[in-house]
Amino acid sequence: MFEKLKLRGQLIKAFRTAEIYRVIKRGDRTSYQFPKIHRIDHHHTYTRYAFSLLNGIDPELLTKKRWALRQVLGSNIEINGSLKNFSITVHHKSLPKRLNYSYEAIHPHIEKMALPVCIGQDIYGNPISWDFADLETLLISGEIGAGKSSLMRVILTTWVKYTSPEDLRLVLVDLKRAEMYRRGDLLLEHGVTHISRLPFKLPRIVVVVDEMSIIKRETDLVEMIQQFASQGRALGVHTIIAMQRPDADLLNSALKANLRVRISGRQADATNAKVAGVMGAEEIDAAARGRMKIKIDEVKEFQAYFLDEEACKEMLSSHKTRVKDLEPQLEVVSQPLFGLLEKEEQR
Repeated sequence: MFEKLKLRGQLIKAFRTAEIYRVIKRGDRTSYQFPKIHRIDHHHTYTRYAFSLLNGIDPELLTKKRWALRQVLGSNIEINGSLKNFSITVHHKSLPKRLNYSYEAIHPHIEKMALPVCIGQDIYGNPISWDFADLETLLISGEIGAGKSSLMRVILTTWVKYTSPEDLRLVLVDLKRAEMYRRGDLLLEHGVTHISRLPFKLPRIVVVVDEMSIIKRETDLVEMIQQFASQGRALGVHTIIAMQRPDADLLNSALKANLRVRISGRQADATNAKVAGVMGAEEIDAAARGRMKIKIDEVKEFQAYFLDEEACKEMLSSHKTRVKDLEPQLEVVSQPLFGLLEKEEQR
């Protein structure tokens, strides 16, 4: 009981420091009403506070004053919730400084997935993974040196080793719009709503758009990418968009709503983090290479696997072949896979 009272007092102190309260004035007297604390769960690895904000308290304060909350509660905190009901989780562990990528190590975690993504570990050593066949769009952003290129190498290397050319096509430059229409016609012709229900197999296609801001003025191409993100799931066309600095004009509400998973390295400020859709990314330690945050349902910090250019070459040497030696099931134009995988990581 004493421990819970102590923790409760610590949270009240954090609210006071961050000025998250409602001011009540009666004559010459001023009092403060703090958020209502519903529950405190204390474990050896974390402490979680569940609370609700009082009417009149701006929920944005939790984000704007995150730095003040960290000063009192500790640096490793996660804030989740919306409108009035929130939780703050204070982690008592810390993330490793570096994790080297190993396909053999991650394989047990992904072997039942159709298109697996396994990119790192959370603060408790659990893998950060999901099936890209279910969550089919991804935005990756962050400052130079945050680890975006290494992260992309990890994702693509896993797919090359896990899948066959008959099951997956990686399009690293452009996808002809006609292929989208052709697949849509096939669904109509066979009276189904997803390529998995066709009487024959079509390979999934992943369109990778690196540094999308470069094509900002190419409106036709931008519209095509937006079409991939919004309509591609049923057609088996998936999208990865990467950019250093999130662009509010490119990431408009229509496109942003269709980016199911968002990953960010360190952002310059809270505004950039908000545009990227990963609140708190501005708080990532600039010296922590490979430290990132991911948002699927909630924001979670993790340490990404590191895969450098030479190790990537060695891992994929046995998979390298000329495009014309394959038996393509559709006409695509792509640069060699190593063209993206070999991209220099500025570390």
